[in-house]
Amino acid sequence: MNSFAVAGLVTAIASLFVPFFGLTGTVGLVLSSLGRAEAKAHRSTKGKSVAGIVISIISIILALAENAVIVLYFLGKLPLTP
Repeated sequence: MNSFAVAGLVTAIASLFVPFFGLTGTVGLVLSSLGRAEAKAHRSTKGKSVAGIVISIISIILALAENAVIVLYFLGKLPLTP
């Protein structure tokens, strides 16, 4: 079993719920990439690795958008009035 792929997938899924400024998504991306390289070397399936990479990228994009909204709000450029 490819432990990097599993760890990357679990970290990527967790990063959707705990974005932490994109750091958890980055860790998931690195682990999933290592898992993909290991799967390629052993000629095994790459499904978990690819899923971890995709989810990590989505998580990083969402975290960056969230950070941008927070920064714009505190700079007064984004008034959140109903």
